[in-house]
Amino acid sequence: MSNIRDAAMGFEAVKVSMSQDRNGIILRLNVHPNDCPPELHTDWVGTRYMVAMVRLNDEDEPETREEFQRVERLIASAGLLCRNQEFGEYLHDCGLVKDVDPFKIENAAVEAVRKYCGITSRSEFRDNPDARSKFEKLREDFRQWKKN
Repeated sequence: MSNIRDAAMGFEAVKVSMSQDRNGIILRLNVHPNDCPPELHTDWVGTRYMVAMVRLNDEDEPETREEFQRVERLIASAGLLCRNQEFGEYLHDCGLVKDVDPFKIENAAVEAVRKYCGITSRSEFRDNPDARSKFEKLREDFRQWKKN
């Protein structure tokens, strides 16, 4: 398709429910009759659409996903810190890592962070605010340790 914007239908909708069946996720949206494009009434059931959705705030403006972006940066930070030799030394000084061998420190740091935060994967930071708080404290303590 050469220009998706030219073919797009725009309307406001409210999420009503979500469920799942063997074919995938079923998303139910409530569309006000005045906002419903006429094409939706005439298109056959089973017609495929490309969908772009933007969350709106109370002022009908697009809502930024600041929290999502903050968590994604935190996940990236955890990955970068575990590759940092100084962070490994800090974890060793705290007793969270036993070996500071430069060839083993990254894996040891990853395991230490997971254990400290109570997670099995960095992706769990997305849904676990307690783990995020623990990592943020660990990261701040590391920053303080570096100043000394």
